[in-house]
Amino acid sequence: MASIPCQICGKPGHGTHFGAVSCRACAAFFRRSIIDNSDATFKCLRGNDDCSLKFVGKFYCKKCRLQTCFDKGMDPKHFQHGRDKIKAPSPPIIPESMSTFVGRPAFIIHCVPSAGLKKSMVDVTDLIEKAADLLRFGAPSVSIECLGILEKMSRAHRLAQKTENGLDFQQVPVLGERFFLHYWETDLLKTAKWLTHFDGFQCLPLAVQLQVLMATWHLRARLDRLSTTAKLRKNARIGEHKFMIDNRVFLDLKSCKLDVSWCSKYTNDEIKFFLEESDDWVHNELVQYLEDLNPSDIEISFMMCQLCFHYAGKRFQGDVLVKMEQFEDVISDDLHKYYENQNVRNYSERLGKMMKINNMLQKIIWEKRWKTELAKTFDIFYVDFSHPEMFQDCC
Repeated sequence: MASIPCQICGKPGHGTHFGAVSCRACAAFFRRSIIDNSDATFKCLRGNDDCSLKFVGKFYCKKCRLQTCFDKGMDPKHFQHGRDKIKAPSPPIIPESMSTFVGRPAFIIHCVPSAGLKKSMVDVTDLIEKAADLLRFGAPSVSIECLGILEKMSRAHRLAQKTENGLDFQQVPVLGERFFLHYWETDLLKTAKWLTHFDGFQCLPLAVQLQVLMATWHLRARLDRLSTTAKLRKNARIGEHKFMIDNRVFLDLKSCKLDVSWCSKYTNDEIKFFLEESDDWVHNELVQYLEDLNPSDIEISFMMCQLCFHYAGKRFQGDVLVKMEQFEDVISDDLHKYYENQNVRNYSERLGKMMKINNMLQKIIWEKRWKTELAKTFDIFYVDFSHPEMFQDCC
């Protein structure tokens, strides 16, 4: 006889737990959330306390999942305590003091040390020069006059991806110094080539072009990785625990390690508050949105352009804002023509979903700024950059 489905997530149930028919996973989630008092830290991913079940067994929002447990009748009063075997009490854990963490006695903790930790310098001057050369001379090989602007940007994007094609996928086991230096360079130069195909961008002064490039390279790269991951997951070529770095390189989020020894004197555990967890690298909710949307190459190009131009305008204001808004108008008109050619009359729903993804990405970036400032205050990282503006909001 078929089992009654779980009232929380829809998976096969495992009997009545705490007042509701549920599976083991949802029962354990409810008990753990209450016992550990972690429900106080839950926040709704959408902000409206009304997230729905994506599909059977998939409930990304912890707060709304917990609320569903309560709505279906689960009650903490049904918990049974004191059933464990008698065991020796564990010794109390004494929290690490601020003086131990910072490395200075408590009586001088608020004093600026006379000689701080010597910082290493990451000089990206040569990299900026390479990017400037690309902006000066451009890459006109795919810039065909008869194509629309989004088609040009799409072709430029596909051209960059072709250089990565290989026979097999490669896994990155450790995210360390070599990994970051390599992909900082790769992502910046890719974005520089990509921007040269946008009509009007090369008419800007070179200083403004570089300003926009150094502000937006990581945005284009992040959206590219999210869309590539979503596409391969939808086609069942990779599992949910894998995240694409480029076309052929991926991270296994279950086994991948983060090495910060090259930029901090603290261990990962000591500064985990300042580091991104694997869920932060991937943003599974955004990947799921992209899977559901299944955007075309033209729509991906629109999302990349809109994300970069909107962010640059909001960050720099003034004349840059005016120019970026003009570019946004251009891509909006071109997207409208694309939908007309595809005989898509009512595209407002798709456009709304694309803008929602872009807005969520920007919100994620803005919400992490205060952690960056806090890390600077406490000298968590001992790496300086020759061009710090290139790494602002680069999370």
